[in-house]
Amino acid sequence: SSESSESSESNKTDEKQQIMKKVREQCIENSGSDDYFFLFQMSIIMAKKCIAAFDTKKFKNDYGLLTNTTRGAFFSKYCPKGRTLASCLAESLKFTEPCVKVAAYKMTEVLLRTIPQALDLACHNDGEIVFKLKDEQRKECMAQKADEISTCFNMLGNTGQYVIDFTELTQEQCSALTNVRQCMKDILKSCDLADIVNVYEIPIRAVLPLTPCVNQTEQQNVNLHENNSIVEISGA
Repeated sequence: SSESSESSESNKTDEKQQIMKKVREQCIENSGSDDYFFLFQMSIIMAKKCIAAFDTKKFKNDYGLLTNTTRGAFFSKYCPKGRTLASCLAESLKFTEPCVKVAAYKMTEVLLRTIPQALDLACHNDGEIVFKLKDEQRKECMAQKADEISTCFNMLGNTGQYVIDFTELTQEQCSALTNVRQCMKDILKSCDLADIVNVYEIPIRAVLPLTPCVNQTEQQNVNLHENNSIVEISGA
């Protein structure tokens, strides 16, 4: 009904106002001035422009129509656009520094810095790794494992009910995240999609040492070059 959609819209507005109020307080606390809050708002507008320039709707549509014949053109178009998006967001992020937690700023900065590396792997050989996701047998395999995938993410328990603050993870949450990663890795491996893991693990491995989960990442790093394709491609 229109009433329920209106109330959910007003809830979203209230939530947004609450977030902006907290950000403003953080700006003043960190810099002793309200001036940076205006820059923070400008940086959000800049970030939205970065995303608009990438055109996510067109990307989704083109990905939906992706075939072996079109994949060369698709990856030649979107891989450079992905790199531009990452550097554009990194540029807009600079103005937010006085208004966010130091750890959160650092994490976002590192995350954006790893995107080109993840893209190098994802885009290698006309998106060979990503194109596996379009393979009917692999898609069928993943569809059959939908319940198992849900079970993986249910390991997060209540953690998944709200946005996780990665700067303040508890040891329990760290263990849950480790379990989810392993669970998803096992599923993707069983559907012959182990290479996909190597792509999304690049940003995860870069960010985790900056979180309270740092102690649990030591054993993960042993597997860093488990798959030689990472070494081969980065050295290509």
